[in-house]
Amino acid sequence: MTTNSLKNINRIIYCLIFTFCCSKLFPQNYNKQQIDTLLIKTNEELRTRISNKDLIIWNQKIIKEAIRNKYPKGEAWGYANIANRLWLIGEFKKAIEYLNYAEEKSKKINDDFLDGKINQEYSQVYSRMNLPKMALDYNLKAMKSALRLKKDNQDCRFFLRYVYSTRAVYFNGNERPDSSLIYLHKAIKVDPNPLDIAHVAYHYTKYNLNSDSARHYLKKAFDLLETKRFKHNKYQRAVVLYDYSSFMQVQKKNNEAIDAIIESIELAKEINRPQLVLNNYKLLASLYKELKVAEKEVEYLDKATSLKDSIDNDQSKAITLAFNKISKKEEEKQKTKFQKALWYGGILFLLVLLLFFYFYFQFKRKKKRLMESKTIILQHEEEAKILKRKLNENHEQIIQLAKKNSAGFLALFQETYPEVCQQLLKINSNLSLSDLSFCAMICLGFSSKEIAQYSSMEHRSVQTKKYRLRKKLHLETETDLYQFIKSISDAQ
Repeated sequence: MTTNSLKNINRIIYCLIFTFCCSKLFPQNYNKQQIDTLLIKTNEELRTRISNKDLIIWNQKIIKEAIRNKYPKGEAWGYANIANRLWLIGEFKKAIEYLNYAEEKSKKINDDFLDGKINQEYSQVYSRMNLPKMALDYNLKAMKSALRLKKDNQDCRFFLRYVYSTRAVYFNGNERPDSSLIYLHKAIKVDPNPLDIAHVAYHYTKYNLNSDSARHYLKKAFDLLETKRFKHNKYQRAVVLYDYSSFMQVQKKNNEAIDAIIESIELAKEINRPQLVLNNYKLLASLYKELKVAEKEVEYLDKATSLKDSIDNDQSKAITLAFNKISKKEEEKQKTKFQKALWYGGILFLLVLLLFFYFYFQFKRKKKRLMESKTIILQHEEEAKILKRKLNENHEQIIQLAKKNSAGFLALFQETYPEVCQQLLKINSNLSLSDLSFCAMICLGFSSKEIAQYSSMEHRSVQTKKYRLRKKLHLETETDLYQFIKSISDAQ
């Protein structure tokens, strides 16, 4: 049987599933609890079985059931489910519109799961629109809601895993691989799945250059893909294949990488994931470049450019809508403040007046005592200013010495912040001057890129040094190196 025949059979099966679900759903009336089950559990099951278009239609019908039941929570959840399908296929403007509907319906509903769902979908849209700060802000709101949910509920655990997983992706995109790895392990601990495990392998491929660890995690990911739960999950398989291709490229096995990428592209197209297709095109072009097949390199670069233009076009519309939404919220806040001022202005004025007289008499009563202590306070303030000026001058000088890669940098740092190096040496007395200098730059807030620039090192060398330094300091996988060293500095 040919591949096309199998695909046609799969489409027929999915259509039958969709028709069956609809026939079961809509001849009868459903109560609120049943609507919740359909929107959360059944929707999750159908995500990998029917097309995005059919799933959107299915959620629209459930929304009508929720409206018939006068159930705004069901409406809001249905809108969020539709938004999820829309941003996945690159329709960001429509996704934000549906999330606006969901947010409006959820205003008077106190439900952490629903709030987390809406904020997480906002986060995903803004991430795909290359607005990383907004993506992380909304993801943080979603994570706070998820952490308040019941841990013994399977749906709640799956949602928390989803939030952790996407946060890891955001940190990786912001060049914070250590933080990304921490959240990947958090996600795997909550619910092991091929996608997150493959991303851990990608981390070891790109940053730690540990081929054994990368190979180990990729094997775990492929093994999980063969289990009943993930065997038919085309998205997870497509992502794992992409991460596997990256590993094969580093191993200089470009032909194997190309085979995996082509399979990943076919799956990504089948489930309509344009961003994943775009990433695959870029990787495929780089592989053909290494193989010096210029014709194929140009072909896939052109495909990537064309697809990116299409995605960017919708991004532009969505960004306008997003900022219009922010402006509208600000206007509403200002209007509300003005109205409150009109209602409570008189009361506030009386309170201010009473407070004024109260503090005035307090001041008169304490004036004599304040005059007596004035000289002491002024002396303390002057001493504090002198000390602050001295530290500020040293601090600025340390920064300049670090940027110049001066030999006197570490000495001045130890003189100004003696406790930092002392505490590090207590942990490991065998730390070299190079290790201490590296820690000092982290303590001063230099990013990985800046450390590489000012120390004349390659960016990968900086990542490798960070990895080795974590081992020397006996840090757990979950502990962020920057936060650890910063805590030592703050304790002075």
